[in-house]
Amino acid sequence: MAHGLLRKRAVEERIDPHDSTLIRRGRSALSVSEMVAFVDMLEARPLLKLLEELPDLARLSEAKFALATKTLRRRFRGESVVDQMQLRIVANDVAQTIQDVDTAARVRALFI
Repeated sequence: MAHGLLRKRAVEERIDPHDSTLIRRGRSALSVSEMVAFVDMLEARPLLKLLEELPDLARLSEAKFALATKTLRRRFRGESVVDQMQLRIVANDVAQTIQDVDTAARVRALFI
């Protein structure tokens, strides 16, 4: 029981109260069903809102970011060529505002 409390506390410490519901769900997802719920939110979220959240998505763990990348790329491929070009431009613009080089690279690589 104490182990469960410590584990829950560690997850709670990583969660910023200013994060969106999507980012909080992504950070706290541990089980398969929680990961599925995270992907469902990614699929349902308006693309413009997701673009605003790219820096936070890029800061998720490798596994969670991989899920986000696959989902976003699938949505990206469903857009028109003109919209795809615009998404690349916006992703690059967002990446330029990120100071951490690795996080910025993740954002740039999303829509390649």
